[in-house]
Amino acid sequence: MTDLSKQQSPILLVGGGTGGHIFPLVALGEELVARKIPFIFVGGRVGKEREIISEYGWQFRSISAGKWRRYWTLGAIFQNIIDVGRSFKGFFESLRLLISSGAKVIFSKGGYVALPMVLAAKLLGRRIVIHESDSVMGLTNRVSARLASKILTAFTPSVFPGHDSRFEQVGIPIRRTFRHAAKLQGVSKSRPLVLVIAGIQGSQAINRLVKEALMELIEVADVVHITGEAEIRSHKSLAERLSKKLQSAYRPFAFITRELPYYFQSSDLVVSRASATTTAEAAVFSRALYLIPLPGSASDHQLANARHLQAAGAAVMREESILNTKGFIEDIKRLLADKAQLQNLGTRLGKYFNEENAVERIIEIITRGESN
Repeated sequence: MTDLSKQQSPILLVGGGTGGHIFPLVALGEELVARKIPFIFVGGRVGKEREIISEYGWQFRSISAGKWRRYWTLGAIFQNIIDVGRSFKGFFESLRLLISSGAKVIFSKGGYVALPMVLAAKLLGRRIVIHESDSVMGLTNRVSARLASKILTAFTPSVFPGHDSRFEQVGIPIRRTFRHAAKLQGVSKSRPLVLVIAGIQGSQAINRLVKEALMELIEVADVVHITGEAEIRSHKSLAERLSKKLQSAYRPFAFITRELPYYFQSSDLVVSRASATTTAEAAVFSRALYLIPLPGSASDHQLANARHLQAAGAAVMREESILNTKGFIEDIKRLLADKAQLQNLGTRLGKYFNEENAVERIIEIITRGESN
């Protein structure tokens, strides 16, 4: 990027730890670059954010940060003490970066790395804008919300207790490749396509359901299955054992990057956990969602996400604890047989998140300071 000292003060994009925090910031970074607006990506010393951002050649600064563990074992208490020290160090590193860069606004996506920066920005009187992707705020965002001038959300503000005029539903920033692919003409195909996303870590429950239901599923649809690294071998072995006639109907992958927008565009139904980023990506394409929330996610946010979307008629939700293979097969077959329901689910999902204007509205807010 161009020398920041000769330009307007940069915007600080802050967050990290998970893809749900990193990739929305990448989406904003893409748009800021296109508009020649300077920014610095701020992340943790440990995590995927440095590796991901280095691929774009953007300015990246790391700060120290510590995670707060909310379970009380001797090891957790000891680690919390250490991490409080790391966060304290990160606070002073944030002060130094804010002063040296001259940044007047920070955009925080959350994650524990964001808290030292938010606190430092408040002390210096810098403008703080935060974004919450889930229907239940994470710990960092709950603290940051008290200090922020604007609180942007993916879900309607009414789901957040104590929401006020600072809240605005804007959707989730989605990368350009997804937004561009969603505008392309649909792919012509002879059979329905089910896209199953078990995630980078690989959901054992979703992978097991697919394995046990596979023979019946491929009778009615092609299946593209993102298994995660841990279980890819067993699923590839399963695919190889299929007859030559059926092998093209099941395609397992450990992870999909560049081709993922294509598979979203080609799919009739997306099966996944209820992470906010995946649901928003499906919303860009107005695809029908079948959600199996991760049990025990932080503050049970995935279950809350799925329930809100199901109540809005924007997804079908099944809890893992009561879902069996037979019920899974019946659900998928019933949905695929009802084209009107698939279209209705996708349309309502697209309208719920309004992803078409998400990036533009966020850029408008963080660059112009608009609150309306």
